[in-house]
Amino acid sequence: MNKLVAAFGLSKKGVDFDSLDGELAYIFFLLVAPQDSAGPHLKALARISRLLKDKYFRDTLRASTDEKSVVKIIMQEDEKKI
Repeated sequence: MNKLVAAFGLSKKGVDFDSLDGELAYIFFLLVAPQDSAGPHLKALARISRLLKDKYFRDTLRASTDEKSVVKIIMQEDEKKI
């Protein structure tokens, strides 16, 4: 692999990760990157973190019902925050 790859997951029921706040996790991002590419990986993590700070964005993602709506929500939000 020679580039950063991302995957998205959504749990309608929530997953218990023994988080500090005791809340269930519903939204998941997976980043896979080449071993020597910390820069793009860290930039992507920072971008995802900024997007997820917005409660409306999180709630809209959680309410999505299919892949197309998830992609549309993420793309629209990402364009607003550039």
